[in-house]
Amino acid sequence: MQIQISVIIPAYNREATIERCIRSVMNQVVRPFEVIMIDDGSVDRTIELAENMGCDMLRVIRQNHKGAQAARNLGILNAKGNYITFLDSDDEWLPQMLERVVEILSGVGKRCVIYGDCFTCRDKQKRLWRLPGYSGNLYRFLLLHPGPTISMVVPRDILLKIGLLDEQITAYQEWDMAIRISRELEFIHIREPLFIYHIHDGGNISGSLDKNIKGYARIVRKFHGEIIAEHGLEGLYSHYQVLFGNCLECKSRQIAVVGFQMLCIQILLRIRCWVIKRR
Repeated sequence: MQIQISVIIPAYNREATIERCIRSVMNQVVRPFEVIMIDDGSVDRTIELAENMGCDMLRVIRQNHKGAQAARNLGILNAKGNYITFLDSDDEWLPQMLERVVEILSGVGKRCVIYGDCFTCRDKQKRLWRLPGYSGNLYRFLLLHPGPTISMVVPRDILLKIGLLDEQITAYQEWDMAIRISRELEFIHIREPLFIYHIHDGGNISGSLDKNIKGYARIVRKFHGEIIAEHGLEGLYSHYQVLFGNCLECKSRQIAVVGFQMLCIQILLRIRCWVIKRR
């Protein structure tokens, strides 16, 4: 099967980084099938700079400001490749990114999801980030652990099958997507850095711990039945421990709700223990 990779770049007021982002795609050892930039209602020079780069693979699609998830979904619906990958407009790929992906997909001879490690860059300090996960069926793992990043390479028809991306999630979007994809396909983890994830203050949603708490909590609520089915109440409780710690760290007002949920789970665990002892 021919591997045709569509690159989707959601962008909103990224005049400072969009050229670096697109240039990293143009500099790939193996060219993508196409590059689709979804402009999410930018009011700066993002579109102008992107269109003036001379990238013959680039298509720019405009939408009103609806958020990154809506932009990614519009990109999926307009893509013509049989594989999709996402690149945030403030990040960049290393030159071997697509070469390694195509090499792996060609070698395994079956459809799967590919992701690799990355470098994080903050204040010009670059560090290697070994992403969580492994190769194989990640479903049970992902129900307990936030999963791979948005730079996963996924068959387009699988994204359509899972109903596209959840536009209501404002943080941990990649975790939600990975859980739903893991019901359908196995993952392959390339144990080498393939991209650079730039961490900065400002428009980066992941930079807000309070928003992270809300996003994490939404995913736990969304999949709580599956978490209990696969990992029991103990698995659900472990998530609320993480949330409680994060609430303490940022002094979030959500701490009362999270603490109450932890108490309810503790009561259920004690009732279960008491019933078992009575048998």
